[in-house]
Amino acid sequence: MAEAGKNHEEEVRDQLNRLLAEQIESLKKQTFGGLDQAGLKEEEGRLKRIRELSADYLAILKKKNS
Repeated sequence: MAEAGKNHEEEVRDQLNRLLAEQIESLKKQTFGGLDQAGLKEEEGRLKRIRELSADYLAILKKKNS
């Protein structure tokens, strides 16, 4: 069971890292004027998912350390 939990933890962390890297690129585009309305809409969805994954990851760590 611990192995499955470890895999889930890694999966959530990897997704979070990927989305954060995408967000950094989006912010660069936004800074230099290369982000259109579709890009802004995509960013909104990505930020929502980042918040969800962050909460999931914190819950996993809290459970792991309890």
